[in-house]
Amino acid sequence: MNIPEFKNRTPSQIINEINHFESSGRAYKALSWLDYAKSNNNVSALEYAALETRLAIEQLLFEQIIISTGSELDRRDYKKCNGNAKDLSRMIEKLTPHYEKLIDFTKAMAPADVPITKWDNRALVKYHGKISNYLHWSGGLDVTVKSEKWLKSGVSEVESAIGYVWQGLTTGNTGVMPIEKLEPELQELWLLFLNDNITITEVVQKAVEIESML
Repeated sequence: MNIPEFKNRTPSQIINEINHFESSGRAYKALSWLDYAKSNNNVSALEYAALETRLAIEQLLFEQIIISTGSELDRRDYKKCNGNAKDLSRMIEKLTPHYEKLIDFTKAMAPADVPITKWDNRALVKYHGKISNYLHWSGGLDVTVKSEKWLKSGVSEVESAIGYVWQGLTTGNTGVMPIEKLEPELQELWLLFLNDNITITEVVQKAVEIESML
């Protein structure tokens, strides 16, 4: 994976170069603004970084919905995906029951050269909420945008949030296994795991045995 460098970019470069709008593009722009904020003690750059981080989280949650449902996303459900991170996370749980277990199963079944990231969506929602403090009025100027302590706190909060997102995006893939497209034997394996009849270690062992017979 060719990961672009986000440090030492100018505002013009951040706005005009490598400008993509999926979660990785948003995260890259957030990191670039954050680096500029840190290097120049710039409040506006921190606000831009916070905004892009929130957009990256929203986009990432929406991407999980699309990946887990494919073309089966209902129009009414689509309209509910309005950019609220908590609502988006709930939508994932509603549309893909047992989502977290499905990720574990997918990670276990995926080829070694296709790492899968298991996102902690509760953490994403919390990050989304925390960094909103740096986008909305939250006190007098002397304790917010004119305060060095406020700036440093904002940098730290945004860095934690976007760092988690960037780490997951650059070390693995977002995806789930389409159970309905698996061989019947593997579908049965999923049901055994879903119902806690076997462990994830046993899933891997049995999958190897099944693959050798198919």
